[in-house]
Amino acid sequence: MNVPPGLSGPSVPLLLSLHGALQPYFLHERETRWSTAAATRYFIVAYPSAGAGLVWDAAQRSGDVTYLREVVKDISRTWCVDPRRIHVEGFSSGANMSARLACDASTVFASVAAYGGVSPSFTGSPCVPDRPIAVGLFHSDGDLISLPPLAVAHRDEWLRRNDCPATPVTEPGVPVEAAVYGPCRAGVQVVWRVYRGTHFWPGDDNRTDIANRMWNFFMRNRLP
Repeated sequence: MNVPPGLSGPSVPLLLSLHGALQPYFLHERETRWSTAAATRYFIVAYPSAGAGLVWDAAQRSGDVTYLREVVKDISRTWCVDPRRIHVEGFSSGANMSARLACDASTVFASVAAYGGVSPSFTGSPCVPDRPIAVGLFHSDGDLISLPPLAVAHRDEWLRRNDCPATPVTEPGVPVEAAVYGPCRAGVQVVWRVYRGTHFWPGDDNRTDIANRMWNFFMRNRLP
């Protein structure tokens, strides 16, 4: 966990950052550079580790859902966390897990972001959130592990689930695609961003872009 010095305000945002399969949490920390962002944007970031095999269990009501709820409770008991600004992002297996938290813990997490993941329903596990929840889906056009058509299907699931408008606001001048669907039911949104690349976390050319987009998305979408 990274708690920057000089946190401002009576309470601050919390971000859970979930590593990919077989990836130690510290490698995900190094790739995403969330700890650097936390120091300049004044939020707490935690890097929980999956259990045996370093693979998250994204099934409905899994033990990892319970575990990550407890991580939030534990941090909140020690630090002044704003309960309306608790967010989660994940990569690959962690992306699947962050989507599961949108399904199973929407009263805890204000919004979730996923890079290089697929829908929890891909393996037949239901997704029934307690409320509409904002979801940011980030992907690469050359991903050969979490295939792009599966990412599109995941996006379309959330558009239906959140009752979003069919036509997004698109951003001109970006490689591949950047779009925002909304406002959806209860004012949430679905953010969609596709990069040129492979399955791995975006490299230096896009590392700042994905961090900025994810964080701005989180700050726009707080728990009601």
